[in-house]
Amino acid sequence: MILSIHLISWLWLLIMVIAGLTRHSVKATNRYLILGRLGYLLLIISGVYLSTKTFGAAWGLTILKGLLGIGTIGLIEIAFARKQESRLSPQLITLLVAGLVLTVACGFGLHYLLAGHLF
Repeated sequence: MILSIHLISWLWLLIMVIAGLTRHSVKATNRYLILGRLGYLLLIISGVYLSTKTFGAAWGLTILKGLLGIGTIGLIEIAFARKQESRLSPQLITLLVAGLVLTVACGFGLHYLLAGHLF
């Protein structure tokens, strides 16, 4: 159940980030930023709970996943700030996508390591 909430929260956040960063109006961008922050709240709560379950078996990968997740959230915040200032660069978008891909890959790797299957 908690894993489902975590995955749905990541999907929600991804949709809000894409929608927010593609808007032309600062007001519309702010709406998606606030909606994305609701996703952060669920992600952090579910992530902390899931880390308590995985830390004993794979502490290194759990710490890496947590750091990547926090870093990705930080990059999202920076991207929204730059978007509001009209200074969003392709390099930042590339870094954000790379952070997201690494976080998701690490999460699936952690699940595979502990459960023995991806889904």
